[in-house]
Amino acid sequence: MTQMRARAFRRGLAPLRFTLLAGLAACATTNAHPGAVAIAEFPIAQLGDRWPGAITEGPDGAVWFTELHGHRIGRITADGKITEYRLPHDDAKPGGIAAGPDGALWFTVPNYRSLGRITTSGDIRLFEVSDDPKARPAGIAAGPDGNVWFTEPLAGKIGRFAIRGKIATFAVAESHAVPQNIVAGPDGALWFTDRGRNAIGRISTGGSVREYTLGSRAPNDVSGLAVGPDRELWFSEPLSRRIGHITTAGTVTTFPIPQGNPGAVAAAPQGDVWFTVVNPNAIGRSSTSGEITETALPGPDVPAGITAANADTAWFAVYSDDKIGRAGI
Repeated sequence: MTQMRARAFRRGLAPLRFTLLAGLAACATTNAHPGAVAIAEFPIAQLGDRWPGAITEGPDGAVWFTELHGHRIGRITADGKITEYRLPHDDAKPGGIAAGPDGALWFTVPNYRSLGRITTSGDIRLFEVSDDPKARPAGIAAGPDGNVWFTEPLAGKIGRFAIRGKIATFAVAESHAVPQNIVAGPDGALWFTDRGRNAIGRISTGGSVREYTLGSRAPNDVSGLAVGPDRELWFSEPLSRRIGHITTAGTVTTFPIPQGNPGAVAAAPQGDVWFTVVNPNAIGRSSTSGEITETALPGPDVPAGITAANADTAWFAVYSDDKIGRAGI
């Protein structure tokens, strides 16, 4: 379904709640994880195209998300109350978002070649990272060194932004590198996806890079990335219809998902690994041993980012219909 058709189905002011029956869930499951997953959804606004994308748990216990076309940063509480904060530039399009090392939220603004910082009270400031047209930051994460790290897909670089304003960038590879998502790993380094080389990369806080090529032969076949409860790096391969994990030593294991194309990945320190699925649209859940369940989303909902609030709950963005969803066991 196209995005335009999906948006034509927009409706409802109150949260929409759906639960997939356990028997139906089992039909779309291999080595089914026991129990159904309940889905609740909360519309962001009555009017306007917000396009929520990335989402993360904040230091204040709320969940924060970016609005690509809404030019805003949003916040949703556990009971579904949403607050929006408009960026200082009317055409600024925020991309990735992560909790920072300083008690604030940090996000990327690719079309302004900038990083943004928003406090939990809503104060926003932007920092330009470069005047190079290719320096369009995408993924972002707080590093173990107290700095903010980000990817520059078009430039093939990883950036490090010190809270005091000093910026350093590191080239990923000689050619074809497209670093996208980035997370702080369990080993004191940063890990990232490289779509251009179908690889998972590791960069030390000093800038030393190493990549591990994945098995897929399809181009651009690596997407989401998260640290799992097993302290391994979990990722998705949308075109191969797999999720997988890689140890810090570089050993890769993958699992086929029942149906659809997996996208964003999230995990809590304890519990399962969560991921979004499109075509058909669903929220997936996997044990660390690869037992996978998918729960269908209602109507035309197309999920984007996902974050795990705890072992039993994940929040996700529905960019096709301007909603924030909650999946719970």
